[in-house]
Amino acid sequence: MKKVLIDIYHLPQFNFFKNAILKFKPEEVEVFCVNRGKLFPVVQHELPGYRVTCLGDYKHNNGMWSMVFKIIIPRIYSLFRLIGRNQYKFILTAHYQANFIGRLKGIPNIAFNDDPRRFVWPFLKFSADEVYLPPFGPKYQGVKVFNALKEWAYLSPAYFRPNPEALAPYGLEARKYIFIREVSTKTSNYLSQQEDIILSISRDFPKDWKVVLSLENKENKDRYPADWLILEEPVADIHSLMYFSQIVISSGDSMAREGAMLGVPSIYAGNRDMPANVILINKNMLMKLEPEE
Repeated sequence: MKKVLIDIYHLPQFNFFKNAILKFKPEEVEVFCVNRGKLFPVVQHELPGYRVTCLGDYKHNNGMWSMVFKIIIPRIYSLFRLIGRNQYKFILTAHYQANFIGRLKGIPNIAFNDDPRRFVWPFLKFSADEVYLPPFGPKYQGVKVFNALKEWAYLSPAYFRPNPEALAPYGLEARKYIFIREVSTKTSNYLSQQEDIILSISRDFPKDWKVVLSLENKENKDRYPADWLILEEPVADIHSLMYFSQIVISSGDSMAREGAMLGVPSIYAGNRDMPANVILINKNMLMKLEPEE
């Protein structure tokens, strides 16, 4: 039986596709991902019984050139070897690599994207049979629209119910802590961003503030204040932890948007001027601040 292949490149993409994956029986779908942050163990934890294959490892990434020659090109080669036209009937992604192989081998494929200005955009438009974007920014020929921000695919009330019991294992009380996300700058999205933005201002936080930190790169965890609670992935219900927080601060754009869409006062402290963020900023749902502010 031919399967559907879903290729996932970072955690927000998995969140976007998760509910769609769960609509399939395990024998009907196969998931590829990359070892990036805690993506692989999170996908394994969230999809018990499903086949998950890890291709590529970001431990080899030390900048743009190493990312291209040690991760991206070897990964595309692995995809070429593993993806057979008689094995998969459809490919679904939020980037371009598996789409490129699908085009070469004549396998129907579509992709979702929310940042068409990124350097991968031309590759994505060339590779995918169909590309979907949220309703913002310029219109691109041949590109279709999905009328929502991608976070709605898993934060809609149809899928998400905040659970106060998620706080108990961490000894937290609702609205009595702040939730902070620090992303790694060792990925293509954040290569130009100041490293350790939250760490650089962490000593300025009042000592009496209860802080829960979602830290993508754990190499520097000992440099953060000792009384901060650093989450260890996989986290059973991270969006409930965000929902019941007093405020969300994130150096990554995805979690900043998630906090805003959960109705929590949210601050984006990164440097990406995402069109999706602008929508929320214009609706006074999200605030963007530079670290020095």
